[in-house]
Amino acid sequence: MEINSFSRPITQNYSNNPASLPISEKMNAQERGLDQGVENSQDARNMINTAEGALDNVGESLNRMRELTVQASNGILTDDDRSIIQNEIESLKTDISDSLRNTEFNQISLFEGTDAAIQTGANSGQSRNIEIRNTTLENLGIQNLDVTEDADLESIDNAIERISEARSNLGAQDNALGNTINANSVARENTLASQSRLDEDFAQKVSDLKKNQIMQQYSTQMQRKDMDNQAGVLDSIF
Repeated sequence: MEINSFSRPITQNYSNNPASLPISEKMNAQERGLDQGVENSQDARNMINTAEGALDNVGESLNRMRELTVQASNGILTDDDRSIIQNEIESLKTDISDSLRNTEFNQISLFEGTDAAIQTGANSGQSRNIEIRNTTLENLGIQNLDVTEDADLESIDNAIERISEARSNLGAQDNALGNTINANSVARENTLASQSRLDEDFAQKVSDLKKNQIMQQYSTQMQRKDMDNQAGVLDSIF
């Protein structure tokens, strides 16, 4: 006697439990949305880190300019000495201007004033604006710095303070995105776990159904065998 095999893998078919289908689909959409939100947030962090790196270089140049301005304030220097110092300051200005003008992320010029809406979550309304302030030599107030005429330390100090504030702002935004990534990752894992339990419940129900079908077929075949045996005994008697 052979019993029909039910060894084929069970495919996910919700025809036996259609109420579970919309729940599973919503969980799947939520999980994929959370995953994409994490990627979006990480892209935004990369953009912020690009801007932060540029501002770090600007800060270093400003500190060197301040050092040179202090040096130019020395009363024993000649006009020629101050002209040499000014040449280096002009070179630093060019470096700062080039850094601010050429820093890009995905072909976006960051320091022309960037205000990007980042979809950080899976659902509508779960977004965050990332702001990078417009930054130039002009709004830093150092475009006309000339130590051959006036060693203006105050303008440099103001520029350094603005760069420090901009970096602090970027750091706060980066931290917020990091928290969002962590929260989304936890939510995604919990969604996957819930979806997995739903699928396991469904698979268990299908498995139980298959077992019942096998037992029913086995019982039917055994009954037929008993009837055949009884019929054979009667035939041998008569």
